Amino acid sequence: MGPPTGAVPGLNFPMPRTSFIWFLFLVPLLLSCSSDTLAPDEKIRQLLAEGELAVESRSVSAVAPFVSEGYRDDRGQDRRSVLRLLAGYFLGHQSIHLLTQVTGVTLTGDEEAEATVFVAVAGQPIESTSQLLSLRADLIRLSIRLSSESGDWQVVSAQWRRAEPADFLN
Repeated sequence: MGPPTGAVPGLNFPMPRTSFIWFLFLVPLLLSCSSDTLAPDEKIRQLLAEGELAVESRSVSAVAPFVSEGYRDDRGQDRRSVLRLLAGYFLGHQSIHLLTQVTGVTLTGDEEAEATVFVAVAGQPIESTSQLLSLRADLIRLSIRLSSESGDWQVVSAQWRRAEPADFLN
C-alpha cells in the first residue's frame, strides 16, 4: 500500500504536493542566504568543510575556487603549481578520505584570517580519531592564511608539517 493521497513518501505526515515542491525550493534558498549571516570565522569553517569535500572528490576543478589567484607559499609555489601537485596526487590515489579538525580560526584583519587544521588522509573512510592508530593515514598539520576576495574567502598561503595522532586528540 502506498502513501495516502497528498502524502509525500518518506515523510510521516501528510503534506500537499505543491507545499512539498515549495519546501524543496525554499530550503536550498534559505541555506544559501544563511551563509551571508554567518560570522567571518563561521564562513571560514564552512569553507574548510566544503574544501574537504572538494579534495575527496579528487577534482582539481572542484578545489581550484578555494585557492586564490595570488596564492604563494613559503616554498615558492603559486596557485598553478599547487593545483598541479594536487592533480598528480589525485591521479596516484584512486580513493581519498579525509578526517579534518579545525583547531583555530583567527581573524587577523577585516579581510584576513589564519586557520590551523589537522588532516588525516587515508584511502578508506575515517569515521573517528580512534581509527587513526589502526589505519595507515597520513597525518598533517596545516597552517592556512586566508583572504576575503570579493566577499569570498580563499586560501592565499599554506604551510604543512607532519602531525602526530595525539594532535587529533586535543
